[in-house]
Amino acid sequence: MKYTLIVKPEAELDTLKSAKWYEEKQENLGIRFLDEVEEKLHLITRSPLHYQVRYKATRLALIEHFPYAIHYIIEEEKVIVLAVLGTREDPEQWNK
Repeated sequence: MKYTLIVKPEAELDTLKSAKWYEEKQENLGIRFLDEVEEKLHLITRSPLHYQVRYKATRLALIEHFPYAIHYIIEEEKVIVLAVLGTREDPEQWNK
């Protein structure tokens, strides 16, 4: 089954803020972070059921080499990314 990827604006903002923070720490680290997120989104879209449900219907996919996770749900043939958060952040924050 082919899934369509939908990234909520809040998740895009999470990703860009984190990339900017990494880029300020070290040149090209923000770009590397974005590349890792992009790669994980590709993997999620190919096999969204591969990742565990962590709470309610929300699944988590850890990002390689960075302490971040992509939080997403599956609705019919859509993968909807709700947030990209640090692993120490409260996942309920996007509800506020």
